[in-house]
Amino acid sequence: MVLVCIKNLLFPHWKPTTSHTSPPPLLPTHTKTYGTSDPSCPNPTCPLLSRNPSYECASTLTADSQGEPEPEKESAAGVIDPRVLSDLTIGLSDGLTVPFALTAGLSAFNDTKVVLYGGIAELIAGSISMGLGGWLAGRGEAEFYENTLTATKTLISTHPASIPPLLHSIFSPYNLPPESLSPIVQSLTKSPHLAPFIMQFHHKLPPPSDRTPLSSALTIAAGYFFGGFIPLLPYFFVGRGKVLLGLAWSVGVMAASLFAFGVGKTVLVGAGSEGVEARSEGGDGREWRWGKAVRGGVEMVVVGGVAAAAAMGIVQALG
Repeated sequence: MVLVCIKNLLFPHWKPTTSHTSPPPLLPTHTKTYGTSDPSCPNPTCPLLSRNPSYECASTLTADSQGEPEPEKESAAGVIDPRVLSDLTIGLSDGLTVPFALTAGLSAFNDTKVVLYGGIAELIAGSISMGLGGWLAGRGEAEFYENTLTATKTLISTHPASIPPLLHSIFSPYNLPPESLSPIVQSLTKSPHLAPFIMQFHHKLPPPSDRTPLSSALTIAAGYFFGGFIPLLPYFFVGRGKVLLGLAWSVGVMAASLFAFGVGKTVLVGAGSEGVEARSEGGDGREWRWGKAVRGGVEMVVVGGVAAAAAMGIVQALG
């Protein structure tokens, strides 16, 4: 979790400069105009003809010319639940760095059994700890939302006179005129969705995710265990006294895993949809999509490498 925060601070998100092209016309273009020579026009004496002869006859707008709206493009971010992606990011980012740093420090004993036993023990303990943290956080978030919702419903039922001023305070940043705001407030006070509206726009609390705290905990724990087991694999295939060889392979495996994780995370959070938009505006969407994905992978390698190197340096200094 700390690793993700450091990455966001060092490498803020950026967006490409999009090309400015003229938008498509909102109405179809026709050659027919108002006039007595057009028998299909229901009003041949249209007064707008004298002002602008290019006005079109309304009868020429058929279902074919209007067309149907194009379906919205699905983004890559919509494939996976953002909460699942967040839990995976927390688990994998910590799992790829913390166990690696521990095994790198244990390599000073020059015994692969010590490295493996210590690494596996840390994986089990870390997975349980991360899972419990995710479960407690999810349960606390759900309880806080329910308690606030109960208090809001109590306020609505016991003190209805305090609701209109509260709604006015919600709309005050938008500088709406009083004659437009009053009907809105009156409608909201009678709406059955008043409590969710106050929760989202006054308390700034969106509805909790459909995922249970247990599923969130299992996702974080599995991500941590899987991410931590990857840099531990090389030590299974080297001799007992060849710890440095296992460490060298572990460094390469961790770097490749961090890069793949950064690329995959960047693509899933929406680089694919931005690539489609860039291509529709005349650019090379595929080049932009993979360019940003590679950048995300490099960022993850740099931040994870710095964290692991710092841990190894501290161990070497203490030893």
